[in-house]
Amino acid sequence: MLLLATFLNYMDRQALAVTLPELKRAYNLQEKRIGLIEGCFGFAFAAGSIVFGLLADRVGPRGLYPVVLTGWSLAGVATAFAGDPRAVSWLEGAGDDPGTGVFRWLLFWRTVLGVFEAGHWPCALITARQVLSRKDRTLGNGILQSGGAVASICIPLYAELIERVGGNWQVTFWSIGVVGLLWVPLWLLLVPRGSLTVSVEPPDRGGAVATEPADRTGVFRRAFVLGLIVCTITVSWQFLRAWLTLLLDFHEYSRLDARLATTGYFVSAEIGCLLVGFVVMVLVRGGRSVRAARVIAFAGYAGLTAVAALVPFVGSGALMLTGLMVAGAGILGLHPLYYALSQELPHRHMGVLSGALAAGGWVVSSVFQILIGAQIQATKSYDVGLAIAGLAPVIGLVALLVLWKAPRPAGAAHTVT
Repeated sequence: MLLLATFLNYMDRQALAVTLPELKRAYNLQEKRIGLIEGCFGFAFAAGSIVFGLLADRVGPRGLYPVVLTGWSLAGVATAFAGDPRAVSWLEGAGDDPGTGVFRWLLFWRTVLGVFEAGHWPCALITARQVLSRKDRTLGNGILQSGGAVASICIPLYAELIERVGGNWQVTFWSIGVVGLLWVPLWLLLVPRGSLTVSVEPPDRGGAVATEPADRTGVFRRAFVLGLIVCTITVSWQFLRAWLTLLLDFHEYSRLDARLATTGYFVSAEIGCLLVGFVVMVLVRGGRSVRAARVIAFAGYAGLTAVAALVPFVGSGALMLTGLMVAGAGILGLHPLYYALSQELPHRHMGVLSGALAAGGWVVSSVFQILIGAQIQATKSYDVGLAIAGLAPVIGLVALLVLWKAPRPAGAAHTVT
């Protein structure tokens, strides 16, 4: 169910990115406007992360998950009405630029989408923490995160299929939203009433020792490191997630070729996401500590991500696509490592802390999206965005190496048997 929820979350989110070349030409959606839409989505996601993080700690994911699924699914359905003049004409005045009504409609409903989609992650992380032991969390988080990659793989093909059978871009949006609404009764049916109601720490079946920092300084230091990591990987991931299709359109790829290349990018991201858990497991079985294994994996995946900075120098052909795919594997592979590290925070407040960290990442990413949209429109170049996306995670790696100290046993009261 968590994998399916992540899948639906990203299907709704990526529907816009896949259809942007068509919407850009039809409704005068220039890069600056696209950056504003992505930025407001991110600001809303940041606010939703805090609100739903607080709620997840108090009421648990069993009752909260249906609320957020319903909210973002309805927002996805409403987005489809951007193509209906009766819905958007009142948003456009006589002196406005062409397509302003569509832009404002998309801006509003993508903002609503961001608020509710944010609730997925506190609910998912608390659920995963309750059902997985510490040693299994990196792999479990990789599987959870992979739902987004699977959705991103499917959405270009789904949009192409819809158009080939006579549908239009609106069908892509509302049909995904309807499927999301069907998830709600399935969750309520499969998850018993009274379960998953509070954020509690499960027994670690591996006999490990709990590793929460014993002092406030340790907690703040870890939170600071996690903040740097989430800001940098969010900037990297969200740039290519939002702009990849337009980047390929800029390089004169056909609609079909761009969608196939986008699918290939997310296939690579999916592989990277799934492999990182196995990398950590192999390193641990080889004698490395969990912390050392995560740091080694983070360094390797940050190196893969850095390939994005080389993309502007290799032309528009196979080398460019290869570089993008390698970077995608690196970027998405960093996310399970971040989630595993964030699950080392004090469990009583994990929902609100993870929500606050996600909010910080989205605020930084949203400011970046607004600025980079204006920069792309002004320069007609994606080079700066690619360089920043490729190199940003190095900042998080340095913080992890310098500031994330090895965990200490928290005392007898926290010893897991």
